[in-house]
Amino acid sequence: MRSIAGITVGQSPRIDMTDDIRSKLAPGLELIEYGTLDDMTLEEVERELKPLPGDEVLVSRMRDGRQATFSGTRIVPLVQKRIDEAEAAGADAIILLCTGGFPELRHKVPLIIPQPLFYSVAHALAGGRTIAVMVPDKAQVEQARAWWGDAGLSIQVVQASPYGDLDAIAHAARSLRGSNCAFLCLDCMGFSVSMRDIARRESGLDVLLPRTLVASTVSELLG
Repeated sequence: MRSIAGITVGQSPRIDMTDDIRSKLAPGLELIEYGTLDDMTLEEVERELKPLPGDEVLVSRMRDGRQATFSGTRIVPLVQKRIDEAEAAGADAIILLCTGGFPELRHKVPLIIPQPLFYSVAHALAGGRTIAVMVPDKAQVEQARAWWGDAGLSIQVVQASPYGDLDAIAHAARSLRGSNCAFLCLDCMGFSVSMRDIARRESGLDVLLPRTLVASTVSELLG
């Protein structure tokens, strides 16, 4: 059995995520979870990791299901700590369970960071057409326009959180009907297969889901 470390920037266990990921893993691959915020309360996260002006804004899930919003810059040392722990425990590969942007992280085994993979696949599929992107938080809308634009993609952004009401996802997706976008990217690892299906039905667009994309990639690599 080969072990895949799944590092969430929120808290583990990610009972909302792991079934979708495990369903894409090849036989003989085991997913072991690590939570960047496992040692913190939501109140500590909001106080100690609050985004500063100009910071990347990240969103994840606490163990009790509440949404946590925090600085992408200030979370990096905590992510690195979990990577070190996973490697010390014998992980054969690591998946960072977040679509945010990260600086170069120290690692010895393969480290799959979803954002560059997600952007590359979307760019290859778009063929120069505008794509739709759904982000969890209003504070991420302009951030998404800048980052996807830097990746050479023209996007139309809508907002709905995977940690809130499913009706909000349906409503945001429905607003894309008739948009002529090539497809829809759900830009957060929190979006599930069932949410993808809602978004596909309501938008009328094909949908790219990052959690199954990265799981399929690591399965192809090690399976």
